Amino acid sequence: MTRCAIYTRKSTNEGLEQEFNSLDAQRESAEAFIASHRHEG
Repeated sequence: MTRCAIYTRKSTNEGLEQEFNSLDAQRESAEAFIASHRHEG
């Protein structure tokens, strides 16, 4: 079984107060990538 971690970062605090911010977008993108490659094990 392969394990992985999702690391997100933002260089400034700008926009973090928004309900959906770039950290959320980074995480969603990473989760979608992982899900799309799940069949590879």
